[in-house]
Amino acid sequence: MCRSTYSPCIILLCITLIQVPNFATSLSNAFQERDRVALQAFKLMITQYPEGVLNSWNDSHHFCDWEGITCSPRHRRVTVLDLKSKGLIGSLSPQIGNLSFLREIHLSNNTIQGKIPGEIGRLFRLEALYLSHNSLVGEIPGNLSYCSRLIGLYLGRNKLEGSIPSEFVSLYNLKELAIQENNLTGGIPHFLGNITSLEAISLAYNSLGGNIPSSLGQLKELKSLGLGGTIPPSIYNLSLLANFSVPENRLHGSLPPSLGLTLSNLQLFQISNNFFSGSFPLAFSNASNLQSLEILGNNFFGKLSVNFGDMKSLAYLNVAINNLGSGESDEMSFIHSLANCSNLSFLNLVANQFKGALPHSIGNLSSQLDRLFIGGNQFLEAYLRK
Repeated sequence: MCRSTYSPCIILLCITLIQVPNFATSLSNAFQERDRVALQAFKLMITQYPEGVLNSWNDSHHFCDWEGITCSPRHRRVTVLDLKSKGLIGSLSPQIGNLSFLREIHLSNNTIQGKIPGEIGRLFRLEALYLSHNSLVGEIPGNLSYCSRLIGLYLGRNKLEGSIPSEFVSLYNLKELAIQENNLTGGIPHFLGNITSLEAISLAYNSLGGNIPSSLGQLKELKSLGLGGTIPPSIYNLSLLANFSVPENRLHGSLPPSLGLTLSNLQLFQISNNFFSGSFPLAFSNASNLQSLEILGNNFFGKLSVNFGDMKSLAYLNVAINNLGSGESDEMSFIHSLANCSNLSFLNLVANQFKGALPHSIGNLSSQLDRLFIGGNQFLEAYLRK
């Protein structure tokens, strides 16, 4: 039996145990209140929401029931903010950095202006940041590098300036980086080649200048590439690449003869409006997964010897505005192989040097074909004179 002298300690312990749950509840309520205040601050800086998406954001509902909000079931904290394509007009409140449980922000395809708040860097749980297709200005905050769990960063189609922050070297979990169609300068940083988790890079349609660093050849997981600059040979050895998109970047040089062998998983190959020259690689015949080939507006010449027969998914083929054509009697034989491409819907041969008569197999092309352009060649005139 316990002595009576210990009774006050036992009573104190009981009181303490009773108070702990109350303290936890109070703390949880305080954090939830912080989320509510941050969301209200977000709403105040959105000046227009024509679809009425923020009408539910009022105190008659718990914020977890507001449209576009997802909360964690246990703590009732905001984990997802999803208001993409809602016609929002306004700017981003710095208090968005107080939503400390946020994992995903989806605000793409609106008219959000102003700068990206550096306070977003406080969201250490953040995994995906979608701010593309808005009107954001200023520099990309280096503070975003503190979001070390970030997997996807999408800032394309804005009006961002400055360089790609060197602090991004610490984003070692990043898989997708899309900052295309901005006003970025300062070149493509070498450190991107050290983020070996990267699977997709889209930097095209900026003013980055300089060359593509050879360090990008280290990105063995890369599946999608959209860049500007001079392409180093190591890029052509990234065997997992499915999307190769470098249009309108003043690129020059020739394509390696083994291209279709080293990039055998290609689905999109887009190099339009550059200064590539030489013959188009025969080995491209091995790219059997190809869906879209766009090489218009370059200086390719000679016979187009690619056999398209194994490209069952090919839907788009544009080789216009080059100097393709050899004058050989069978230079249009590639049309025969296109007859096997049952999904082909677009074919553009305009403004080349093709001279042979149109083969009868052109009538065997896919029933899906709804756009065919063949003008600006010499074979058309020869064919009409017969």
